Amino acid sequence: MGMKFGGEAAHECNCSRRSCPRQYLALSGFALGGFLILHIAVNALGFWPRRFQAAINRNHALGGALPLLEIGLIFLPLAVHVALGLRTLQREQLRYGVKKHHHGSDLRQWLQRVTALILLLFIALHVATMHRWFCGRFDSGSAFRSASEAIRHFWQCLPPVHPANQLIVELYMLSAAAAVYHLANGIATGAEVVGLAGTPAAQQRLWRACLFGAPVLLVAALAAVFAFALR
Repeated sequence: MGMKFGGEAAHECNCSRRSCPRQYLALSGFALGGFLILHIAVNALGFWPRRFQAAINRNHALGGALPLLEIGLIFLPLAVHVALGLRTLQREQLRYGVKKHHHGSDLRQWLQRVTALILLLFIALHVATMHRWFCGRFDSGSAFRSASEAIRHFWQCLPPVHPANQLIVELYMLSAAAAVYHLANGIATGAEVVGLAGTPAAQQRLWRACLFGAPVLLVAALAAVFAFALR
C-alpha cells in the first residue's frame, strides 16, 4: 500500500496561482532548511572542540562579508517565512483538519503548525542569547566554552543542575526534534507547492527520502545538543 503524500485538496486560498503566498513560504523554507542542515553539521563538531573552533574561525574569516551573508541568506528568508507562516497560522490557528491546506494529511499539517510555534519561541530565545548583534553570550574566540555555558548554564545565578537550567536544555532537545520534523515535512509538501514534485510517483519518492533523512538529521541535532549541554 502506497503512502498518502498529499494533493487531496483543491487550491482554495483565493490567490493567483502565479503568486500564491505558499510558494514564497516554501522557497524561504528551502533556504532556511539549507542553513539548518549546515548549522547542525557544524554544531555536531562540538564533540571535538578544536574542530568546532576551526569551523567557527573559517566563518569569521569572511570578515565584512559575514553580516551580509547572514542578512541575505538567513534573516531575510526568516523574516519572509515567519511573516507568511504567521499569516497562515492566524487563518488556520491550531484547528485540526482545516479545509485550506493543500498538501499532506491533517495530522502532518497540524504538526507543522505546532512545530512552527515551538521554533518561533526557540529562535527568538536562541538568537537573543547567542548572537553578537544582540550582545549574546557566544564568543567566537572561545566558541565551544561560550556556547556550552550559554546552553547548560543559561540562568547564571543558578547551578547548571538546577531544574530551571535543565529546562533550557530540554527546550533545545524539543526544538531540535521540532526543527527536523518541520524541515522534513516542509520539504515534502513545499516541493509539491512549487511544482518540483508534480506527479504522485515523484511525491512518493520525495516523501520516502524525507522519511529516511529525518532520523539521520535528528540524531545529528540531538548529538549536537548533547555535546554542548550534557557532556
